Amino acid sequence: MNIFKFFIVTFIFSVAIHSATIRGVDNSDILNLINSQISNWKNFTKDSISAKFKITRDKYEIKKILNSFGYFDVKIKTSFEKGKVIFDINPNERYKFDEILLIYIDQREYRSGLKIGQVFDLINIDYDTYTDTKQLTDAKDKIIDYLKKQGFAFVSIKDPKIEIDSKNKKIKAIYEITLNGKTIIDDTIINIKSKKGPELLKPFVKNRISWKNGDIFDQQKLDELKGDLMSSGIFSGISINLSPPKFLNNDLKISHTTINIDIEEGLLRDVAAGVKYGSSEKAGVLFSWKHYNIDGKGSGLTVLADIAKVSRNVRTKYEVYDLFYKKQKLTNQVFYLKEDVDSYNVSKIGLKSILWQNFGQKFNLGAGVCGEKSKTKNKINSEQIRFKAFGIPMGMNFDTTENFLDPQKGIRCSAMLTPYFGNLTNITVFSGKASVYFPFKKNSMVFAAYSKFGSIFRNKKHKIPRDKFFFSGGANSIRGYGYQKAGPVNNSKIPLGGESVFEFGLEPRFKVNDNIGLIAFWEGGNVFSTRVPNPLKKLLFGYGVGVRYYTPLGPIRLDLAFPTSRRKTTEGKKIDSLFNIYISIGQAF
Repeated sequence: MNIFKFFIVTFIFSVAIHSATIRGVDNSDILNLINSQISNWKNFTKDSISAKFKITRDKYEIKKILNSFGYFDVKIKTSFEKGKVIFDINPNERYKFDEILLIYIDQREYRSGLKIGQVFDLINIDYDTYTDTKQLTDAKDKIIDYLKKQGFAFVSIKDPKIEIDSKNKKIKAIYEITLNGKTIIDDTIINIKSKKGPELLKPFVKNRISWKNGDIFDQQKLDELKGDLMSSGIFSGISINLSPPKFLNNDLKISHTTINIDIEEGLLRDVAAGVKYGSSEKAGVLFSWKHYNIDGKGSGLTVLADIAKVSRNVRTKYEVYDLFYKKQKLTNQVFYLKEDVDSYNVSKIGLKSILWQNFGQKFNLGAGVCGEKSKTKNKINSEQIRFKAFGIPMGMNFDTTENFLDPQKGIRCSAMLTPYFGNLTNITVFSGKASVYFPFKKNSMVFAAYSKFGSIFRNKKHKIPRDKFFFSGGANSIRGYGYQKAGPVNNSKIPLGGESVFEFGLEPRFKVNDNIGLIAFWEGGNVFSTRVPNPLKKLLFGYGVGVRYYTPLGPIRLDLAFPTSRRKTTEGKKIDSLFNIYISIGQAF
């Protein structure tokens, strides 16, 4: 009896299926997806009902996966070899996108104005490329966003129908869209939870609403309002909802709605601290304290401190919103700076007041007054200059990026022109910087580039305090060179600075996962003794690599940078370090 049981158990295990093998699929993404979806083949016998059921199920899942990647003529054979189930797959030819149609069910006469190529561009699919039907499903949201920006607040779309052209190996995707009428805004209701009284903050919110009653709905305007309010730092939560659509006089082409904005004020005070390190600047401590909505109308008070071995910088900033007109901001600053670097040391106090006016969502112009008093020692010739001056700063900002510390796409430009009128000199200082950001591979890679330009205009008889000169090199400049070292130096390796500056940089940024990123960079530039930079003269170049650790506050960066060539003094001493290391918060630009 025991011998009989032994042979029965041996027979069962000899025909048991312990694993599955996939043949005929070379694409690792598809193969991994198949392996994650098919059955667990352990402990199932070859001729059991459950095994036959699993084979049928797995063949269906494999076909569905391959169909989603554009393989619609899939052939699958199964066999059993040495305790394994074998799926022999012949995917055959892969189909390509041929046409994408938008059909409006309730308004067949409506035309979106999109041509075939524009539809492909809208949903980010290339014409006549291999099919991935998951892209077609994901594209629903992009089409909905587009139509909401055209005024159809209650648009809905079914999953696309796929028509297969087996002869030409093409597919056509058809989206059936219900527009539910172009939407008119009848009213906007604002509800605010605030410790200082909601009525005080209502004008702040109303001044940022870019629509009025009777306007056609535009989803982009709602998104911009939400971003504008959240960027102020005053609010912890914003919810914008629409009342159900109403159709008057049975006119299904026009719907009416009310926008309800529910806002909750956030914490009134915020404290942040951090550290930074540069091998040429040494360690530093960063500190900020901010009181939001200090007057109940949105105004904020901020104290910023940047304390390092070479510099101590403390600023107090008070911002007043909507002073004379909506979307205005008056920025008042008082600052103290003490800096001791290779080229000079300076002690400075000053104040600056600029009134900024917002034009649209992204563009700002500003003008104001400033004044400062400083004592500067030139370490090259030991000359001391006591400088007292007032100025008229004028500036502009243009920013389409979505994140200040870690921009993923868009353009960022800024420029400032300040004429100074002082006891020793009348000078005009101009500086400008532009950055662009291009996302690739669904934002897993971003290509960033920047350029900087600066110039000082003066009568040659007038002196310029050393701290007003332009310098390059350091954590947010040409990183291959030490702080203020990317420019001419004397035999004592003291930076000379210049009356103009030109810089540029290129930086591809790769995101390994949600927390880790890698970057490479190449930068160049120089400072010049002339009023206008001359990039045709010799430029200094640096390169390097870095790691980013992404946090809710912004990326923590670690950069290792090298100069392309290490300069020497006339005595043969090395001017530049072999490499420079930087640790800080936020991207370099």
